[in-house]
Amino acid sequence: MTVINMKVTRQKLLQTAILDKVEREHLPLDTVRVRRSLQSVREHVSRSPYFTDFLDRWEQIVEDNDVETLRRVVESDDEAGNEMRNLSPLHVLLTEDERMKVLDELRELVLR
Repeated sequence: MTVINMKVTRQKLLQTAILDKVEREHLPLDTVRVRRSLQSVREHVSRSPYFTDFLDRWEQIVEDNDVETLRRVVESDDEAGNEMRNLSPLHVLLTEDERMKVLDELRELVLR
């Protein structure tokens, strides 16, 4: 039986939905809402170099509208990828309905 880490799986599904939307709708990453979200994450996360490094990487991804690096973050299966997804400021790009669809997808995975 496979054990599913719910937090990791949820974040991966959410970030995949965000990437899909960014690509489908040609959305910019560098928006006022995303920058505010990044600032909020910075204010609520430990100031240890471990976390600030990830947040600095997010800032660069956003500033550069770097969809290719976003894709690598989404597809990564290592601890750094998990942390990057946890700290992502991009959740503001999804509507509430889109987030609910992702949670429905997660429920379906769990029930399998």
